[in-house]
Amino acid sequence: MSTDKPADVVCLRCERPVKTPLSRARRVGSGCWRILRADARARRVPVALPGLDRPAAATQAGPDLLEDVDPAGEDGPR
Repeated sequence: MSTDKPADVVCLRCERPVKTPLSRARRVGSGCWRILRADARARRVPVALPGLDRPAAATQAGPDLLEDVDPAGEDGPR
């Protein structure tokens, strides 16, 4: 068994030493990781899928999938 101290790993964002194994693996401290994830979520743009961006039009041919559903939920599978 080796008693060598692990090499120091610094955060790629703030250049402070990181301590936890997960932070060392991604080379970003936990505080900086939260900031980076929040920024990524803020930049995320919802994508509308073709045909699923609004309810079906009244002129749509065919039955509505929810026509035969009992509001009380008693017609559902058991």
